[in-house]
Amino acid sequence: MVCRDFVVYCVVFLTFSSLSRCFPNGAPLSACESMMPRHAGVVPQSNAAPYTVEPEASVFHPGKPVRVQILGPQYNGFLLVARRDGSSTPLGSWQIPPENTQLLQCFGIARSAVTHLDTSPRNNSVTFAWVPPDSACPTAVKFVATVAQSFQIYWLNVQSHPLTKAPGITCCGVKFFSTIGIIAALFLFSFLVIGSNS
Repeated sequence: MVCRDFVVYCVVFLTFSSLSRCFPNGAPLSACESMMPRHAGVVPQSNAAPYTVEPEASVFHPGKPVRVQILGPQYNGFLLVARRDGSSTPLGSWQIPPENTQLLQCFGIARSAVTHLDTSPRNNSVTFAWVPPDSACPTAVKFVATVAQSFQIYWLNVQSHPLTKAPGITCCGVKFFSTIGIIAALFLFSFLVIGSNS
């Protein structure tokens, strides 16, 4: 009996030891689209997450950093991105992340996601800084996170409230194309005037 219990304990210990080594250094690039942590044999929780993603503001200005926090109980792992609603493509970039976290290059876009660097516990004091894009910026954006309380317990699709572009703000890309349009219109007008005087 004692021998059998010892064998069971050894199997359980070895199983959990091997599981804990799976992606302890952050989410892999393969998780960028689905946000799934790829924990073998483990599925996300189906109940409401005890976490929220809280940006400091409800509007954003292109190029101006927005502070973001994951609030709730202690957590060991996470993946955090900014996206348009209904899109998996990340938007903007993240500034130098807090201690024991790192940046990811999702879909070839530099600094487009942030994840854990190790499995040390994190709490509500951890703050991230997201920089909205200067060009082709959306009218609204959400922060989306996967939060892992442990290897076996994690939640997908933890979303913030939407951030909308500040009123009256025009992205550089829009300004550029508007300027090109105005120049083209003036050129065409000048051409017509010169042609009519000929």
